Amino acid sequence: MMKFVAVLLMSSALTQAAGTNLLRNGSFEGGLLYWHGIDTNKHTLVRGNARVGEFSLRIERGAVMSAPFVVERGAQVTASFWVKAEQPCEVRAQMPPSAREPGQKSRRLWAREGTKTARVGTDWQRVAFTWPADVPPESFWPNPHYMLQIEAGKPILVDGVTVGSADWVPRREIEVVADCPDLPGYTSPAANLFERGATVRVTAHATNHGNEPRAVTLRWQLYDYEGNQPVSEPTDKEVTILPGRTVSETVPLKLIHAGCVIARVAAISNRQSEMDHSDFPLTSLPYPKSATRPDWRERFGGSLWGPHLALQQQKIGFGWTRWYPHMNGQDHWPKPDEPMRFFDEALDLLQTRGISTHCVLYPPPRWIMEKGNPLPKDMRWPADDPRWDDLSVETVWDKFVKTAVAHYKGRSIVFEIENEPELDHWDHLKDEYARFTIRTARLIKQTAPNARVMVNNVYAIPSALNRHLLEKGGAKYIDIISWHDYHEGWLADATAIRRMRQNLDALGGQHIEIWFNEGWTFTNTLVDEPPACTRLTSAQSCNAMADSVAEMTVNGQEKTILFHTGYEKHGMSFWDYSGPGTMLWDWYGYPLPLVAAWNVLVHHIGLSKPVAFLRPPGANLCIFDDLRNNRGVIIAYADRDAKTDATIELPFDDLTAEDIMGNASPAPKTLTLSKTGRPVILYSKAPGRLFADALAALDRKHTRFVTGNTYRLPGIWEKDNPILADGSPIWRLDQLWPDNPVMAENYIPLPWNGTDFKAARHNHGGQPHARVENGAFIAGIRAPWSGNPGQKTCALVFIAPKTGVYLANGIARIKPWEGGAKKFKLGIYKKDTQRAVPIQMLELPRDNSPVPFEIRVELTTGHELVFLPLLSDWHNAGTVKIEDLTVRLLD
Repeated sequence: MMKFVAVLLMSSALTQAAGTNLLRNGSFEGGLLYWHGIDTNKHTLVRGNARVGEFSLRIERGAVMSAPFVVERGAQVTASFWVKAEQPCEVRAQMPPSAREPGQKSRRLWAREGTKTARVGTDWQRVAFTWPADVPPESFWPNPHYMLQIEAGKPILVDGVTVGSADWVPRREIEVVADCPDLPGYTSPAANLFERGATVRVTAHATNHGNEPRAVTLRWQLYDYEGNQPVSEPTDKEVTILPGRTVSETVPLKLIHAGCVIARVAAISNRQSEMDHSDFPLTSLPYPKSATRPDWRERFGGSLWGPHLALQQQKIGFGWTRWYPHMNGQDHWPKPDEPMRFFDEALDLLQTRGISTHCVLYPPPRWIMEKGNPLPKDMRWPADDPRWDDLSVETVWDKFVKTAVAHYKGRSIVFEIENEPELDHWDHLKDEYARFTIRTARLIKQTAPNARVMVNNVYAIPSALNRHLLEKGGAKYIDIISWHDYHEGWLADATAIRRMRQNLDALGGQHIEIWFNEGWTFTNTLVDEPPACTRLTSAQSCNAMADSVAEMTVNGQEKTILFHTGYEKHGMSFWDYSGPGTMLWDWYGYPLPLVAAWNVLVHHIGLSKPVAFLRPPGANLCIFDDLRNNRGVIIAYADRDAKTDATIELPFDDLTAEDIMGNASPAPKTLTLSKTGRPVILYSKAPGRLFADALAALDRKHTRFVTGNTYRLPGIWEKDNPILADGSPIWRLDQLWPDNPVMAENYIPLPWNGTDFKAARHNHGGQPHARVENGAFIAGIRAPWSGNPGQKTCALVFIAPKTGVYLANGIARIKPWEGGAKKFKLGIYKKDTQRAVPIQMLELPRDNSPVPFEIRVELTTGHELVFLPLLSDWHNAGTVKIEDLTVRLLD
C-alpha cells in the first residue's frame, strides 16, 4: 500500500513539473467528471464527432467550467481548445479564480474585462487565450487555483482542452475517468445516497492518448473517505486500448463499509506502476432517520429551501432548520389593506419530517419602514419615552408580533427577533435597539408564556449591540442568543464557548442558551481535484467540523444549525464558492463526507447531556450521556494541527470504537488517534460519568512540564500565575504597561478571568490576553490606536530555578487580523529585578510562517528570560504563538 501511494505522488509531481496540461479530462472521454455546471439538457457528450479521441462536448447554451487547476501565482497561463460551431458565432472564455467573490472583485468572472473571445466557424479550429494568474489571495481563496469557463452564443462542439499550452497536450498517455451509472440523481428522493450494503456499478473510462496500443490493467477498489485505507479487495480487468480510443468497463462494488467511501479506478501498467486514477465518492447513511414529530432537544440542523431538502435532513436526523419557511413581517403582511397570511403548510411539512424551525420576525412590513432607519415609522420614540414600557399601546409591529405568535403558539418553533441586527443600522440607536428588543420579547411572552425568545448576532456572543441590550436589563426577557460565523475547518473551541458563557453569566444571562444557527464553512468535493476554496480537502474539513461540533457541544453550545445545506434542484453552485457556501452536496450533486458524518453525530450526541471534557496529552475526549441510545459515549480526536498521532491507554474492556462514517469494531486497549483529526467514537452501556471518572487522571493538567533540567510549557495552564514546579515558580504571564520593555516594574502578572489570562486595565478590544494550550503560548496583542496609545501586549516569562547557562529554542509566528503591517517583532530579553536587556529580536512575517529561534543565556536564580511580542505600528493587531518551546539548563 505505501509503495503504491509513493508511486502515485511521484507521478503527479512529474506532471506538474513538466507543465503540460493542468486540466483533467480535457478531451471528455466517456464521462464529464472534472467539469462543473453541467446541465444534461444543455451539455451532452457526442461520440464520433471528435477532434481528439472519440468524444467531444456539445454546449447548446450556457457555460461549462473546468475543475480547479493549480498554477504559479503571477504566471501567464495559456488555455486552448478545439471548437466548431453549428453556425458561425463568437466563443467566449474566462479564467476566474475558483471562488466566485474574488473572481467578481477582480473582474475575471462574468465581466467584459476578464473575457477573451474568438470568432469560430463550422470547421474545427484551435483557439488559445492567455491570462495572468495575478488575483490577490483572500481568506477563503488562499491558493492560486483557477478554472476555465467556456460558452458561446450558439451551439458549439468543444474538444482537446489544454491549460498550459496553445496546443493539445494529453495530461497522461493513459487517462482514466470514473463514473457511476447507478447514481439515482440529486433531485430523486435518494439525493444520490445509497442504502448501506447496496451493490453499485462503477465505470472506468480509460483513454489511450498515445500512438501505440497499450495493454493495461484496470483496477477498482474502495477506499475510506480520507483516501488512504482500502476498505475492499481490488477487482482487476485486463484490457488493450487502441491509440486514440476509449475503453469503458463496469464493475459492481458492494458498499459494505458505511458512510462515504471513494471508488478509485486506476490504470496499472504491465510493470505494476500506476498510470492514472480517478476517484468517485459513494455514500450511504449508516443510521438513516425517519422522525415524524419534532423533538426540541435535538441539537443539530441546517437551513433548507423546501420539501426535497426537508426529506434529506429528516434522513440525516437534523431536527432544526431556520430559513424555511421565511416568516418575517413583510412575508406575513405585505400589504396594509390585506389580511396577514400564514405558513402552516410548510410548517406542517417540517413537522412530519421531525423538524423544528425558527420564525425570524424582523424586519417589519415594508410599508411601515423607511430606508436607513431600523425603527418602524410609528415607533420613532426616544429611548426614554414611556411608550416603550406600555404594552397597551399597539403599533403595526406589535400587532404583527402578537398575531404571528398567537397563530403559531404550540408549534415547535423558536421566535428569533432579528437576524444580524449589527447590519440593520442600529449603530447610533443602541438604546432604542434595547428598548425595541425588550418590548418585542415581552409581547411574545405575553402572548405565549411558554414561547422561547432568541436574539442573534454575528461572531462571538455577545456582540457590542447585544451587550448593550443585556446591560440594559434585557437578559431576563431572553432565552437564547445565537451567533453566526464562517470559517474553514474549526468553528470554535472549548475556550471560545466558555468565554461566551462567561460573558453571558456576567451580564445576568446565566439562564440564556448559546446556539449557533448560521454559517460555518465551504467544503470541497471528494472527487480528486484541487480544492476550489480554503486550504482544506473534503476529508480535512469533515474531520475538523466533527471535532469542533463535539468540543463546542460538550462545553456548552446547545445547538449547532448550519446555513443552507443544499438547493432543491442541485447541490452546490459556483455562487457558493465565495467561502460561505455551507452545502452538504458538492457541485456535482454528490454527497460530501459531511452527510454521513452529521448522521453519525446525530445518532450518538444529537440527543445528549454533556458530562466532561478531558484532554490527555495530544488528545481530546468529549464525554456525553447519549439519551437516544441510553449509554455513555466519547468523541475522541487528536489535537488541532497535531504533528503526530496520539495514543491513549483505555482503562476499559468492553468499548466499541466507531469511525465518523459509522463503521464499528471492538475498541483496542491502546487507542490511536490520527493526527489528521479523524474522530473516533467510543461507547458501551456504561454511563458517561463512569468514563469521565476513570479517565480523569489522564488529563494533561496532571502532566509534569519539568523533566530533570528541561523546562517546557504545561499542556494546559489555568488559574495560577506564576505556575510552580516542586514549589518554585517556573513560568509567568505578564502584561507590559507602560509599554517600555526595559523597566522591570512594567511587567505585571496577568489575572485569570475564567477562560484565559487577560488584562483588567490598560486594555483595548480585549487585548492583551494570553493562554497556554497544547504546550504553546498564544497571545492576542494590539498596537497603539487613535485615542488609545501604547502597545497592548503581554510576555511569557521563564523564571530561572537555578543559576547556570540555559539553552532556549522554539518556533514563533504571528497571525495578523487587523492592520497592514508587513513584519512584527518578538523580543527576547534577559531581566533582573531592575531592568530587561534585549538579547535577540526576531522578525515575524505576516503570513503566519514559522520562525525558529535558539538562544543561549546565563541566568541567576530568580532572574528571568522574557519572550515579548512587540507591535509598534499603529492600528494593527494579531495573535502570536510560540510553540515547541524548551528551556534547558546546560551541564
